[in-house]
Amino acid sequence: MKNLLILSAALASIVAAPRTSLAADPVASARFVDPEAPEHVEIRSLGERAIDRLVASLASEAMLAVQKSGAEVALEVCHLKALPLTGQIMSDLPRITAVKRTSLRLRSGANAPDAAELAALKQVEKSLESGLLPKVLVQQVDLQDRQTEWRVYRPVAIAPQCLACHGPPESLKPELQVRLKTFYPADQATGYAAGQWRGLLRVTVAADSPRPAPPASKSSPTTPKK
Repeated sequence: MKNLLILSAALASIVAAPRTSLAADPVASARFVDPEAPEHVEIRSLGERAIDRLVASLASEAMLAVQKSGAEVALEVCHLKALPLTGQIMSDLPRITAVKRTSLRLRSGANAPDAAELAALKQVEKSLESGLLPKVLVQQVDLQDRQTEWRVYRPVAIAPQCLACHGPPESLKPELQVRLKTFYPADQATGYAAGQWRGLLRVTVAADSPRPAPPASKSSPTTPKK
């Protein structure tokens, strides 16, 4: 649970999905693999490095906004900046093709889980029932277009500072309640307690490293006509 609490400060705006709603699904099939297996070490390492960077970047943005202007402005920062930031901090990790935050409780419908993500959420939920929370999940996903990708998931939870946006509805500031209704009119992401599991942060890793661009062809010199 300690790992969850450390990470959750960076994800105060983590979005979720209702149990009855799935994202448009590109997935043909998916299976979980052993993240400790030697053949999966590189995938896991790439995914966790990307997650660490994303958490640090989001934490910095959100905490700065809270210190300057309060939780209602931090909500705007997370709503408007979270996704653009990911492209900037992953520029030297070319196999990272996407990041996503998802959960079983909705804040933004744009982050509803697809079938593979829902399976990961359910697996964590089941693990929590037995008191064993996985640090990371690694999943091999075959897409409808016959491409293969890898997904690395890390669970996150609610830290005390997250309650400013995710605590009991009656505890939220009136200004924040207005902004929540503006940005997330169907919000389901309040009513949490500190330490409660919030959802998953997911990083997509391409199956293979991008191939280097072929060298520019050199045109053979032409012989001037006499």
